[in-house]
Amino acid sequence: MDNNEVKKAYDILADEQFSIDSILEETENKNDSEAEELQLANTIYSFLTSYKKTPSLQDKEALRKQLRFSVQREKRRKAFARWAVAASFFIVAFSVWQIQRNSTQTDFNNRVETLQLSHPDSATQLILQDGRQVLIAEEESNILYDEKGENITIDSTQKITQLVAAKKPVYNTLVVPYGKRTHITLADGSKVWLNSGSKLIYPATNTGNKREVYIDGEAIFDVKHIDGKPFYVKTKDFEIKVLGTVFNVNAYKDDKISGTVLAEGKIEISPNNTTLFRNEKRTILPGTRIVYNPNKETFEETQVNVKNYLSWREGYLILEKVPLETILRKLSRYYNVNIELQSPAIGKETFSGNLNLKNTAEEVLNIIAETTQISINKENNNLIINLN
Repeated sequence: MDNNEVKKAYDILADEQFSIDSILEETENKNDSEAEELQLANTIYSFLTSYKKTPSLQDKEALRKQLRFSVQREKRRKAFARWAVAASFFIVAFSVWQIQRNSTQTDFNNRVETLQLSHPDSATQLILQDGRQVLIAEEESNILYDEKGENITIDSTQKITQLVAAKKPVYNTLVVPYGKRTHITLADGSKVWLNSGSKLIYPATNTGNKREVYIDGEAIFDVKHIDGKPFYVKTKDFEIKVLGTVFNVNAYKDDKISGTVLAEGKIEISPNNTTLFRNEKRTILPGTRIVYNPNKETFEETQVNVKNYLSWREGYLILEKVPLETILRKLSRYYNVNIELQSPAIGKETFSGNLNLKNTAEEVLNIIAETTQISINKENNNLIINLN
């Protein structure tokens, strides 16, 4: 069918306001390609060649219906094809995402799973890559790695050596029980202060194209910036991408909420429930506290005095209208003592002031009792809190 025949077919159907353009407009398909136009013209031509004379009005109406059906069928076919392509793209994208996600199941992830099943001892435990456990009895300990991660010094008196691979990252684990604290300097020069009842998985070497740690508990990080080696802090609820900064992370497994407070620099935080279609990220600036709400699966930001969240590193607490239940939970972990509330209402009382953690647990609680409506009794190894 040549161009003259196509034009002839158009001309025949052009009278009485019956044209290809009107049919295409009715079907909202004005942007058909040349191939589709040729297909329609062929349909017209096939109809015309079945007649020896100009078609009647009835014939034209029949052709109108035939063309409309043909166009609509073609639209349905194309729509289905588009959906098939979209579905194929989704399957491919999801598969790639899943492969990338599964590829991260390294020794680091295996250690995280093992860590969640571990139980703290009475002494601080340093667990090496080869399974060796080093016990540290001191309440306040200091651990220092050399640049290669091969030599570890504990409190300047104990030296440990471990074999490390040249390129493969090596991870160690630190478990700090209640009543103990530890300061650790990593192989890359970053410093971490671990509070009581905390667990940390961290790279013992400075290899690989990224640095990642996992924290269950509370820690203050002072991260050394290294170009091309981003630092990630992972918790049970969220992940922090660090850009060389100082911040506090509070993410105890048995606490309902977890969060971070930024003192210096900048961090990027995202929830663990990130999916292919949901990828919330927030950039945090100094003076900001961000808390993860597990019920809403969202972050909540407030402006705070960061000193209040870093002071435990120096051996004291700065508190501003903090509920007693929160304070007592901190003290219970810090001193490794059992503190019981006789009534839930006591926990809603608030306290403001400074607490010297070099004092005993009873001495600290007596300071709180002086400005609140509580009294402290000791029964066996338990501290019982009552309302006056």
